[in-house]
Amino acid sequence: MQVVIVGGGNVGYSLTRALLSNKHQVTIIEEKSARCSGLVKDLKAVVINGDGTNLKTLADAEVQNADVLIALTGRDEDNLIACQLAHQHFKVPRTIARVSNPQNKELFKKLGGVNMAVCTTEIISSLVQEEVSLKDIITLLTLKEGKVAIVEKEIGESSPAKDKKIMELALPEECVIISVIRGSQIIFPHGQTTLKVKDKVLALTTAQRKATLQQII
Repeated sequence: MQVVIVGGGNVGYSLTRALLSNKHQVTIIEEKSARCSGLVKDLKAVVINGDGTNLKTLADAEVQNADVLIALTGRDEDNLIACQLAHQHFKVPRTIARVSNPQNKELFKKLGGVNMAVCTTEIISSLVQEEVSLKDIITLLTLKEGKVAIVEKEIGESSPAKDKKIMELALPEECVIISVIRGSQIIFPHGQTTLKVKDKVLALTTAQRKATLQQII
C-alpha cells in the first residue's frame, strides 16, 4: 500500500515506522527542514520538505498514486485542507485527518474530503477513562471510529513479556504485534522473536483488548 503522511512529528514518525515494518511504501511531507533531516536519517521513507496544503508539494509527493493520505500536523485547518486537496484534486481514495479540537471532528466530515477524523483529545480522554497509564501503553492511532488502535508499549524490567518469545505470549486473537523497535533497529517480528528490556512493541488491537495487552506485555 502507498501511504502519504503529512506531518513528520512524533505521531507521524511512529506511524511511519509501523507501516514500513509491514512493508508499506511511505512518503512523508514535513515543512521543517531540520525535522526532515532527522526523518531521512532514521527512516527508509521518502521525505519531502514542504507544505502539505500546497498543490505542488502534494504533486511532488506523487499523492495521485497514494492509496491513503494521513494528515497529522498540529493544525486542524491544515489537516483538513491537505485531505480535501488529496481527495478532490488527486482522487486519493481514502483520507484520514488528525483533529486536535473535538468540535472539529463532525465539521470535518460534513465539509467533505475527510473519510475519517481522529481526535487526539478523545484518545487521551479514552485512555484516562480506561485507567490505562500513559507511561505504560500509548495509543498512536485509532481506526474504525475508535474500535481498532495501533498502540506502543515499552518492555520494562518487570514486564511479564521480558525475555519471552512472542509465540509464548497468550495474545488474544484481536491483537497482533506488528513491529518491535530495538534501539535504532526495526525488527519484523515472528513467533521466535524474543522481547528484551527497552524494546518498544507496536501492536494492532481492538479497544476492548488494550487492557489485556497491557497485562501481557
